[in-house]
Amino acid sequence: MQQRADVYDDVLGLFNIDVIDIARTLEPCGSRYFVWQYIFEDGSNVEGITDKWVLWKREDNIRYEVEIPSYIQIVKSNGEYLAYINNNAFAKMPKSGYHFWGIVSGKNPLYTAKTLDDVEKFNWESYKVSDKYVSILRERAEYLYYKTPYALAFAEGFSLHEWAQAMRGWDKWLSDLKVRKTLAEVILEKRVEIVKYNVEKYVSALKDFIQVIGFGDDFGTQDTQQISIEIFREFYKHRYEELFNIVKKRSRVFILFHSCGSIYPFIRDLIDIGVDILNPIQVSARGMDPERLKREFGEQLTFWGGVDTQHLLYFAKPSEIYEYVEKLIEIMAPGGGFILAPVHNIQPGVPPENIIAMLKAALDFGKYPVK
Repeated sequence: MQQRADVYDDVLGLFNIDVIDIARTLEPCGSRYFVWQYIFEDGSNVEGITDKWVLWKREDNIRYEVEIPSYIQIVKSNGEYLAYINNNAFAKMPKSGYHFWGIVSGKNPLYTAKTLDDVEKFNWESYKVSDKYVSILRERAEYLYYKTPYALAFAEGFSLHEWAQAMRGWDKWLSDLKVRKTLAEVILEKRVEIVKYNVEKYVSALKDFIQVIGFGDDFGTQDTQQISIEIFREFYKHRYEELFNIVKKRSRVFILFHSCGSIYPFIRDLIDIGVDILNPIQVSARGMDPERLKREFGEQLTFWGGVDTQHLLYFAKPSEIYEYVEKLIEIMAPGGGFILAPVHNIQPGVPPENIIAMLKAALDFGKYPVK
């Protein structure tokens, strides 16, 4: 449930969009305070807070303009764009790119950790959410709950696997899970302590206003899984159950789990530990056939996504997309439990007509009762 951009209010209304994230900073949002935790290459981080925005114009082979928080500086260097806060670079955008990514140069903060003491020395406390951020989110969620008609989601992520990959590096972390299991356990326990603290804060503040809270870890690839189901059960399943129980015991909020790729072998286990909604339903990945998923899990799980962004939206004709969405709704919607959406971010170059065809089909065929 990755959201690279907010959508303008008039567009939300034009296409009858019915769910938004409370972290949005375009109207409707109540206040335009923007809070983000910026992570640097050494693992240190800083929280930026502002309600002041400035217009940044990109003027090279790709031209556009966008509002950015006033405390961010963007500098062009060797054909790339670097983003800075407090004179520290935290993200870059290649000259052929359309958005910024965290800087990765092989300096993963825990890459060299070898002992439990190395793990203990890491600044774990800095990853706890601030009271200021929670307060801003609560104010925004309350405003949206009472002043707008939208269902409200908070898709924070709360990852374990992806976070460890970023801290250790993909090669080290996947090796840890097989041959350095004690070290992996300690790293995950430290991470879970932080996530538990954050989830408790968020649930306490937001439970009366939001309907969905989002967790996520990409366990799949295009053709298989990053890890085996046995590794998932050994390292992740019980830890996620502990986190989900915080939500279940203290609220009526539904749990969304985002996991890209071919994750069919994990779905039953995710249901067992409390996942209510699965996203993004990457239908182009092996084993993620909508008919099979609906038949086997449709009574226990809501599916969020399903409109292919790898091939269909980019290359198909509007008429083909319209027919695809009609068929997808026919498969996934009967009995409830389907939220239609693109599988992932709509990519640059997708014809606007294709996006309109997707949304028009949703309006034409997505009204209940679906036969």
